[in-house]
Amino acid sequence: MGKVGKIAVIKKEYSSADMQTMHGGLAQKGLTRIPGTGVFKFPYKEIDGKYRTGLDPDASYIKRIQDPLERELEIDRVKALKDRLQSMLGDIDLGPRATFWNYGLSQSVDDMNHVQPVKLMDGDNYFDLSIPSQEIAFAWLRVHPTIASSYMAWERGEYPADTQFYVADEEIESQVLYKKKQVINKAIVKFDSMSVEKKRKVARLLGLPVTEDTKEEMVYNQIDNLLKKTEFEKGKYAGLNPVEVFNRFADMQDNLLHIKDLVKQAIGHSIYRVKPSGHVYEGDFEVATDEDELVKYLVDDEHQDDLLVLEGKLKTKKLASV
Repeated sequence: MGKVGKIAVIKKEYSSADMQTMHGGLAQKGLTRIPGTGVFKFPYKEIDGKYRTGLDPDASYIKRIQDPLERELEIDRVKALKDRLQSMLGDIDLGPRATFWNYGLSQSVDDMNHVQPVKLMDGDNYFDLSIPSQEIAFAWLRVHPTIASSYMAWERGEYPADTQFYVADEEIESQVLYKKKQVINKAIVKFDSMSVEKKRKVARLLGLPVTEDTKEEMVYNQIDNLLKKTEFEKGKYAGLNPVEVFNRFADMQDNLLHIKDLVKQAIGHSIYRVKPSGHVYEGDFEVATDEDELVKYLVDDEHQDDLLVLEGKLKTKKLASV
């Protein structure tokens, strides 16, 4: 057997009181079910009629992957796998609406023109990925909604507590982790190359508590900690990937970065107020419908006098707070 895929059983802990139950008794023997019994799985059909095949780069589950890097890796993996299997199988259509996935049309367990159900047993279920039929089975099983994408995903509560199986694919998890570390390290290298002034501007735009007096070491530590988080926990960018937002500002033209930072500081020093509607006010006068509109206004060459006035006001505010 060459390369293999593995679907493993989730072994759950039981309290002493639960040990009197059948599941508790099985757990004491290292089992999760009665020997010889298993659970049949069939390809999952989405509400739009498409089957979740694990071979469709446009699948709805892929669109719901929040992390852009993980989403990109899954699309690339799925495309490559489908192309390879399609070339091996020839005329068999593996599209998400193909009759191949309708197991009800199968004439026998040897029918290669239709997918076959899979019986998952206690312990580890192995799939020989050198055999097309087993690779196809592992492809749709690893994206099945009743099978956790990893043990950690089940522990995080991303799947129901009664989920019985998870995908034990160390290669894919390692690939995702490797790519994420690469992206983070590249962002840190980019940050290292910035001037101290630019570091402070980017940090402020990321919502970090950084002023002109914040030491470079403290700015660096804050950025480093932020980039290693999976997402912003709160604030304007809540739920977004920190590296993606960081790169947005790090690659920004210096003039635009300066003005965005200026607006952010002006709001922080109460020169401007942002109402719950998002509209920006100076005193009782509305100056913009949101921060982005104000930035666009100040970027315009025709409004450079207003930009200079704002810089003066901010300088005065800072001096007064010293």
